[in-house]
Amino acid sequence: MSIIKLLSKKNERILFTTPSHFQKAPFCNNLDCFYKWDYSEIDGFDNLANPKNSILVAQGKVSDILGTKQTFFITQGATTAILAAMKAIININDKVLVARNCHKSVFNGLVLTMANTSWFMPEINEDWGIYTVIDPNKLEATLKLDNYKVFIMTSPTYEGINSDIRKIAAICKKYGVYLLIDEAHGSLNAFSDKLCDSAIKQGADISVNSLHKTAGALNQCAILNISPNIQNIDTDTFQKSVNLIHTTSPSYPLLSNIEACISYLNSKEGKNEIDGLINEISKFQKELQRFGVELYEEENHDPLKILVRKNGVSGFDLSETMFDKFNIEDELNNSISCLYLCGIGTSKQKLEKLKNALKKVPINQSFEFQKADFQPFPLLKLQPFETFNKKYIYINKQDSLLKISNKMILPYPPGIGLLYPGEAIQKWHLDYLNNDVEIIV
Repeated sequence: MSIIKLLSKKNERILFTTPSHFQKAPFCNNLDCFYKWDYSEIDGFDNLANPKNSILVAQGKVSDILGTKQTFFITQGATTAILAAMKAIININDKVLVARNCHKSVFNGLVLTMANTSWFMPEINEDWGIYTVIDPNKLEATLKLDNYKVFIMTSPTYEGINSDIRKIAAICKKYGVYLLIDEAHGSLNAFSDKLCDSAIKQGADISVNSLHKTAGALNQCAILNISPNIQNIDTDTFQKSVNLIHTTSPSYPLLSNIEACISYLNSKEGKNEIDGLINEISKFQKELQRFGVELYEEENHDPLKILVRKNGVSGFDLSETMFDKFNIEDELNNSISCLYLCGIGTSKQKLEKLKNALKKVPINQSFEFQKADFQPFPLLKLQPFETFNKKYIYINKQDSLLKISNKMILPYPPGIGLLYPGEAIQKWHLDYLNNDVEIIV
């Protein structure tokens, strides 16, 4: 029996258990439907930490759909899935190579696993102010230099840039390196021929999907995927790692939402909706190009991530104008471009409003874009785990050059660090620091 069918059955038991609201909203009547399915692991219900019944069935169906060895349901977001995956494959002092445009959760995983970390820089696009792909040739040159156990990278990126996972996976396999993909923004890839193949299908050992980003699920719905071809590690190890980090009181409404989300995406209706949305975005792009609005359209770019810039206006000013005058909020912006994220739930009417607003944004004929300034290669002085309990002091910003940071400096979203604890403060960083700076002593 599926999770949804289990929760849909009328339950006439008199419960003296947690949660104590007993499936009725005591103070939020508009959330009554959510409360109705909010149970603990009562008799006859399943246990996410050791699934035997409905959760096992639901996870198995999703695994079959995605072609994985096992897929785990996560109700605490892709962050928990990433932490669990890292804990399963990384031991103390294992050498780990990490693409520097990683989400902050990867850095936190490096602290928890006590990994020996090296950074790898992705390619950049100065004209758009974004990180782009992982260069397979540069990756292979790096893997030749040391005995790494794991390579961790993001694909697609926040802006929708897909790397060539097939080439990268083949290189990692050649050097005996596990490939962990943060595929949080690529949850729809497995369900449309108009998108890149999923990371697992392309050869990744492990991937993580955040179902709320583009796939229409509620916040915190995520899945952890294990490849059927992963070597020298069993799924019990991943279950232990999930149990170590995940709550012992997972949300049944969120578990059922994960099940329903994947079932819908895999249905004819769901696949038609994805393909229909992509077609509408394609029309949207062609129409906007006539009004001085440029859209990022490189090969293998995720069309659901509408990255735009408009001649005569900075990305920051474009974002502010769109919000103040048209009540349209972007997902992310920089000095050059703005990102408008689409997914299940993005209607033709919403795209029409976005298009009309972008056309109306006034421009400054004398304005010219400047190439984006990217962070220098990090100077890693202490391993992430070494910084966690280190003593620190505050000093003035002007005295902080080449001192070791104790602070994580990052915009949120996307949660990609400009400066992480353990790295030396370089001249480039000073523009992003307050007057007082935390440094490790």
